[in-house]
Amino acid sequence: MIREHENVRDYLSSVCSQIRARELHKDIRRELESHLEELALDKEAEGASREEAIAWAIRQMGDPVTVGRELHLVHKPRMHWGLLLGFIAFLGLGVFAMYGIESSYAVMRSNSLDGVGFAIRKMFFIALGLPVLLLFYFMDYRKLKAWSLLMYWVAGAGMVCTILFGRQVNGARSYFAFGSFAVDWTVISSYLFIAAAAGLLLDWRRQKRNFWLKSMLAFVLVPFVLYAMVPSLSTILFYLISYGILCSVVTRKWWLALLQTGGTLLLLSGAFLIRYYLSQRVLAFLNPDRDPSGAGYMYIQMKEALSSAGWWGHGFGAVNPKLPYIHSELILTYLVYSFGWGIGIAVAGAAVYFVTRMLHSLGQVRETYGKMLIVAAASILGAQFGYCIVMSLGLLPLISVAFPFVSYGGTHTLVEMAVIGLVLGIYRRKDMIRLGRTF
Repeated sequence: MIREHENVRDYLSSVCSQIRARELHKDIRRELESHLEELALDKEAEGASREEAIAWAIRQMGDPVTVGRELHLVHKPRMHWGLLLGFIAFLGLGVFAMYGIESSYAVMRSNSLDGVGFAIRKMFFIALGLPVLLLFYFMDYRKLKAWSLLMYWVAGAGMVCTILFGRQVNGARSYFAFGSFAVDWTVISSYLFIAAAAGLLLDWRRQKRNFWLKSMLAFVLVPFVLYAMVPSLSTILFYLISYGILCSVVTRKWWLALLQTGGTLLLLSGAFLIRYYLSQRVLAFLNPDRDPSGAGYMYIQMKEALSSAGWWGHGFGAVNPKLPYIHSELILTYLVYSFGWGIGIAVAGAAVYFVTRMLHSLGQVRETYGKMLIVAAASILGAQFGYCIVMSLGLLPLISVAFPFVSYGGTHTLVEMAVIGLVLGIYRRKDMIRLGRTF
């Protein structure tokens, strides 16, 4: 074997010493060995000895330092600066918004949330999420594919435990409590389910055996039932939208994927509209003046807040005691109320830019599993961005949903930072993965 020759080993070591991505060394060594072997065999066929042929082959390959530097430039890790800067901007907006909300609540002394320290806690969650982001950024994301089934069972088992033993907040049993620390497992599990789907759907598609039956049972009916038992309407909505898009991309049969998820969403709509409370909420959305002091109250207050904002708003820390939950689902409404329609348009544009940057990274990644993870991340975050923006304008019914990266809350901030770390990590390796199957 040519690799056992001392001059060849020295040459390959010199080449690899110039390449910082150590995980590429094995593949590059194998490829260069193959080229050297071909050249040496050709020279031997001309009558040269083995030693002469190997020495000639090495000379033909070129200076090892130059070759190594060229390979490093081609395969070095990449950073998606547009996505990273958009992510940092949203986190900064979140901290800034929390300071404004603190000032607003401080004026309303009677408010039970006065003194919570939103900004400090937001920064704490961000600091806690940075190691998570870096972990997913530097890890080889391809290893996650082997854990797809495990992620599925962890998500499902965690949901069962949450339903049985979780803490109930705002009518939904979605939190696991560990002393004073609590995590929203419905948020975590939805991302685990969709990540598991990215790996398992690829495997099931290649097997071509009962694909639609297995996918329907595993990734539509089971999550639907679990989230309906919580209940968490918003989780079902965003999960099914994301899964439907992912399934469409994997199978390239969008109409079957739409039938799977769209039919379930119609069933969801019909089942929940039968319940009096939710039907009243829908009627209130359609006609807030029908019950101005009850179900229609929030829609009326949102409309008044937005109409009074103008282009410049009411200023930093503006007080609006009639607009609750401004730190979570109504944070964009409050930002418009405080800083005007200019900031609202800017935030909406930034959200579109951010999702577009994620899709841009999708176009540059060649490895199939990485592409599917990006599709899953872009679809679930994009759906939340879109719904939050339209809901904040009073054009969709109010549901419990956090504006990604900006709203107050620890669980969604940590999970979203992990997702961005994963997407950046996939992009980082786009030129480092040499033998990945292309899509």
